[in-house]
Amino acid sequence: MLFGITGLGSAAVAVALPTLAADLDLTAGRAALVVSCYSLALAVGSAVCGRVSDLLGIRLPLLVGVGVMVTAACAGALVDSLPALVATRTLQGLGASAVPALTLAAVQALFAGDARARALATYAGVGGTVNALGPVIGSALVDPFGWRPVVAIPLVTLAFVPVVWRHLPTDRQPGATLDPAGVLLVGAAAIGAVMSLQAATLGPAVAVGGGVLLLVAAPAAVLRARRVPFGVVPQALLRSSAARRSLLTAASLSSAWFGMLVAVPTSLAARGWTGVQVGLILLPAAALGVVAPRITGPALLRLGPVRGQLVATTGVTTAVLVATVGTALAQPVVLVVATLALMLSFGLGQPAMTALVADSVPTRIRGSALGLLTLCFLLGGSLGAAAVGGLGDVIGWPRSLLLLALLPALGALAFARPLRPAVPDPTP
Repeated sequence: MLFGITGLGSAAVAVALPTLAADLDLTAGRAALVVSCYSLALAVGSAVCGRVSDLLGIRLPLLVGVGVMVTAACAGALVDSLPALVATRTLQGLGASAVPALTLAAVQALFAGDARARALATYAGVGGTVNALGPVIGSALVDPFGWRPVVAIPLVTLAFVPVVWRHLPTDRQPGATLDPAGVLLVGAAAIGAVMSLQAATLGPAVAVGGGVLLLVAAPAAVLRARRVPFGVVPQALLRSSAARRSLLTAASLSSAWFGMLVAVPTSLAARGWTGVQVGLILLPAAALGVVAPRITGPALLRLGPVRGQLVATTGVTTAVLVATVGTALAQPVVLVVATLALMLSFGLGQPAMTALVADSVPTRIRGSALGLLTLCFLLGGSLGAAAVGGLGDVIGWPRSLLLLALLPALGALAFARPLRPAVPDPTP
């Protein structure tokens, strides 16, 4: 549930942008900064939070992150200017960045064997359900109450803190260090990646600058892993072919998920559909997310994490192609089928990639590895939303979805190839 609510920070607020822009007298491009700054902070903080959990345990960093997220969200709902709103939304994203990586790490620490596969499937299903409801919740709140309650949605996370408090692990991993240089390089690469996807909102100069920063920082972070094998970029993760391909799965699943969450409602709204009608298209997928773990959990146990990712990326590719047809024809039944296929594939792929990445590294740096996996997931979501949103008005929504299908198709091809054994780690 906590994981799903962080996704609402983008999905629900995006629906409220027209109302927000009118209230604060902003252009559509400037209003979009409210979503962009949140996505940027969420991506940058995820890898750092994973590393911090190795040092301090999971409970304290997660609760601090939730506290920062809730406080900043409430403050954002009270401001009356764009600079103040951008500042609070950035702080909210930094707090929210603790949730995806650390809740994944908590599931890894609390469960083992078959129980872990089922728990991860439940995690993906519930998170996917909440995310799918984002546009519906945003529309339901913004029409009668305006944009401010939408920004304050994270306040509901306080209801779940007492439930999870005593279950959160507090164990610190012996020998873990912060690796400040590695954190700076990964953070710079994340900032560059998100900036490079924001040409529509931040301008082409910023996007080019972000691309340059990414091209410099990302290789430097990988090279540093050779000298610091237990740093923020674990060498064991880079040595495992299956783990590297899992990072591609993370990006491809989220790009399809968030791309479709942009394309389907926006294209239907352009044809005159109301928010309620669009919400009805997404409700079956949200309902499926509740029961999907009963399907995806046993499927993951039978298939294993490698074949599970092959099936998931193939399913996501198919779902996007079906959505392409449904968007072109504005056929609700076809779109419902596409969102159902996407939900099932997402529910299988996320636990499969998480289990494989977690098992590829020593326990003492597992938080770092899951933080990087979360970073790839978030960057993929930004890529999908930016690509579809930026190209939809130019080449049409069906063609933009067709291009979106390339990334999960690439992920499927990656797992269709035989995997080489992981290179032994010479570091004791």
